[in-house]
Amino acid sequence: MERMARCVWVEGLRFDTWSHNGKMIRLDGSKDQEREEAGPTPTELIPMALGTCTGMDVIFIAQKQRMELEGLEVEVVGKATDEHPKVFTSFEIVYHIRGNDLDTGKLERAIALSRDKYCIVGNTLGQCMSIGHSYTVNDGEVQGVPETVEEPQE
Repeated sequence: MERMARCVWVEGLRFDTWSHNGKMIRLDGSKDQEREEAGPTPTELIPMALGTCTGMDVIFIAQKQRMELEGLEVEVVGKATDEHPKVFTSFEIVYHIRGNDLDTGKLERAIALSRDKYCIVGNTLGQCMSIGHSYTVNDGEVQGVPETVEEPQE
């Protein structure tokens, strides 16, 4: 599978970028982020892409498991070096999940499937750094996701 991006310089440090299927987003590396046409920086897109990629997986898998989620917020915190060449060294992902009668075993399974199999962004980044996964249900305590997750019992 090939993925293509087209990036066209607009002005300053702004680029209009298009995905392989024609979707456009403006990226902006300038310090003047107050202008209306300002967009996220390329560096900001990395945790955003990670969070949305895994979030989409969790929603899709939870729906297949017949769970009715009322809300999902994915918080991604990246740690990076301060010196050049700057690189991300790790990410921590916390899934804030809301709903009624949610099965935590099934939630852990959905997160693990995203982590271990489906999220191309996480799988790519995970080749060179650690990515932690935890979750809350209905604003409860943060729970870690085990490295191995059992199949849910029906």
